Amino acid sequence: MLNKEQQQFIRQNIDKMSPEEISEKLGIRAKKLRKEIKKLDLKTVRRKPQALTAPAYKPASICPENRNKILGAALLVFLITFMVYMNTLKNDFIWDDEYLILKNSQVKSFSHFWNVFRTYLGYGSDNINNFYRPMQEISNMVDYFLWGEDPKGFHFTNIMLHSFVAVMVFIFIFYICNSVPIAGLCGIFFGIHPVHTEAVAYIAGRADSLYSAFFLLSFTLLIRYMNSLCRDRERGNLFVLSILLFVPALLSKEISLVLPLLVIVYVFILLKGRISMGTYRKAMNLWIPYAAVVLVYGVLRFTVINFFKIAPPTTFSVIPLPNRLFTFFKTILEYFGMLLVPVNLHMERTVHITRSFFEPDSLLAIFVVLGILAAGVALYRKNRLISFFIFWFFINLLPVSNIFPINSFIAEHWLYMASIGYFFIVSAGIYALYAKSRRGLAGKALAVMLVGAFLSPYAFLTVRRNRDWKDEITFFDNTLKYTPKNTRLYLNLGNTYFEKRQYDKAIEQYEKVISIDENYAVAYGNIGVAYVSKGNLSEAEKFLKKAVALDHNYPLAHYSLGSLYRKTGRAKEAIDELEISVKQLPQYYPSLNLLGELYLNQDDKKRAIELFQRSLQVMPDQPHIRSLLERASR
Repeated sequence: MLNKEQQQFIRQNIDKMSPEEISEKLGIRAKKLRKEIKKLDLKTVRRKPQALTAPAYKPASICPENRNKILGAALLVFLITFMVYMNTLKNDFIWDDEYLILKNSQVKSFSHFWNVFRTYLGYGSDNINNFYRPMQEISNMVDYFLWGEDPKGFHFTNIMLHSFVAVMVFIFIFYICNSVPIAGLCGIFFGIHPVHTEAVAYIAGRADSLYSAFFLLSFTLLIRYMNSLCRDRERGNLFVLSILLFVPALLSKEISLVLPLLVIVYVFILLKGRISMGTYRKAMNLWIPYAAVVLVYGVLRFTVINFFKIAPPTTFSVIPLPNRLFTFFKTILEYFGMLLVPVNLHMERTVHITRSFFEPDSLLAIFVVLGILAAGVALYRKNRLISFFIFWFFINLLPVSNIFPINSFIAEHWLYMASIGYFFIVSAGIYALYAKSRRGLAGKALAVMLVGAFLSPYAFLTVRRNRDWKDEITFFDNTLKYTPKNTRLYLNLGNTYFEKRQYDKAIEQYEKVISIDENYAVAYGNIGVAYVSKGNLSEAEKFLKKAVALDHNYPLAHYSLGSLYRKTGRAKEAIDELEISVKQLPQYYPSLNLLGELYLNQDDKKRAIELFQRSLQVMPDQPHIRSLLERASR
C-alpha cells in the first residue's frame, strides 16, 4: 500500500514520466506500481513517449529492477554483432597488415614493448609515417604472441573488440537516455552496419574499435560520475578512472582528442536548467582534466615524439583552408549516403576538391549541413537528446575535416564513432512510433517492420562486404572497379603478385602505375626488384637508378641497388648505396645485415659488429646474424 505522498507523486507525474522512471524514483517494483495505477484509475492517462521528451534530468542506473533486462540486451547486442562478422575469420592479411604485422619486427617480440611508446606505428617495417598509436602496436604484439602469423587469430580479436564496442554503445546510450529499447536498438545498428566493415574486417583498421572502446568506457564512467553528483553521492573514483581510460584512447587513435569538447556539449545540452546551478557549474568544469591530457599529448607529439620531419608530407597541405573546408562539407553528404544506403562501399574514395564556394554541389552541401546544425540548435528546447546527438555526429568528424591537412578527405572508418549519433536518432524515432501506438497494433507492427527493414539488409550487406576483404587480389580487384585510376591500388596489387612470384603480372601492374603517373618512384623501384627476381640484372639496375633519381630519399631503392651491386661484385658502390639506406631508414635490418657482411668481408670488424648489433636490437631472432657477430668478435 502506497502512502499519500507516493500516490500524489504518481498523479502529478503520470503524464510526464514512464512507469519505469516513476518506479525507480519511488523505489518500488514496477509490478506494484502498475497495480497502484490501475487502482487510482490512471491507466488511460496519455503519456508522452520517453524518446521524444526532455524532462528534468533523471540519472539512469543499473539496479536489481533492471539488471537482468540490461544483461540480456547486452548479450543480444554482442552475439548479433559477433555473428555477422564470423565469416571474416576466413580472411587473410591484406594491404597495411603487411607493414603493421608481417614485416614489423617491433610486434614480434615483447622486448620492444617500451619502444612502441617512442616510435611511430609499424616502426619495425620499411614504412615511415607520422601515426603515433602505441596501443594498436601493443595489441598487434599480443596477437602475434598468441597466434603468430595466423590471420584467423587477428580477425578474432577484431570481431571481439567490435562486439565489445557495440555493447559499450548500448551501455553508453542507456546511461544517457535511460531506455533499454532505444539503447539496445542503437547498439545493434552500430554493431551490424556495413559501413563499419572497414574497421573490423580489415585487421589494420583496428585502431577505430580500440580507441572507441577506451573512449566510450571513459565517457560512460564520466556520466556515472555526473549522475552521482546529481544524487549528492559523489563518487570521485569514477572520475579518476575515466581520466585514466582517456589516456589509452588517445594512444590508440588521435581522433579521441574531441572528448573534452563533447563533455562541454553534453553538460550544456543535457544538464543545463535540469540540475541545481551548483551541480551544473561543477559539471561544466569537468572537461578541464581531459583538456589537460590533450595538451600534454599535443606537446609531446610536437616535441619528443614528433615524426613530421621524416614522414612523407600530405599532398593536401598545398590546398587552401577554405577549399578544404568546402570539400569537407561535401563529404558530409557522402557520409549520410553511406549510412542511409550502405551500398558500393570501398576504400580509396576520391572526392572532387572544391575550387569555388559557388560550385552547386558545394552550395548544396553547405546549406544541408548548416540546416542540420540549425535543427540541432532549435531542438535544444524541444528534444535535447536529439540535439546532443546531432552535435555528436559533427564533433566526432572535426579531426578529419582537414582543418589541419591529413592524408585523405573521406574514409568509411571515420564514421565509426560519429555514426552513433545517426543510430540514436533512428532508434529513438522507431521507439517513439512504437510508444505512441501502445494500444494500436498497426503502429506497433510498423515499428517492428522498420526494425526489420533496417537490420536485415544491414546484416546481409555486412556479411557480403566481409567477403571483399578475403585476400589481397579479391580486395584490390574489387576496389579498382570504383577507382580505376588509383596508383596505390595498382602498386599494391603488383606487390601481391610479386609475393606470389608472378613477376610478369607484378611488372604489368607497376607499369599501369607509371602510365598514370610517370614520376612514381616506387613503381620504378618495384619493377627493378621484380627484374632482379627474374635474373635480369641489367634491366633491374636501369629501373632502380631511375627510382633513386626521382626520389633520392627512397631507402628501399638504395638497399635494392646496393644488393644488386653486391651480386655483380661492385662492393664499394654497394657500400655507398647501403650507407644511404641505413641513414634514411635506421631500423631496416636487411640493410644493416647486408652492409655488415660487406664490412666484415673487407675486414672492418668494428663497423660490422656495430651494424650486426643494431640489427639484432631491431630483430633479435636472427641466428645467422648472431653467428656472423660471433665471427666478427673473434
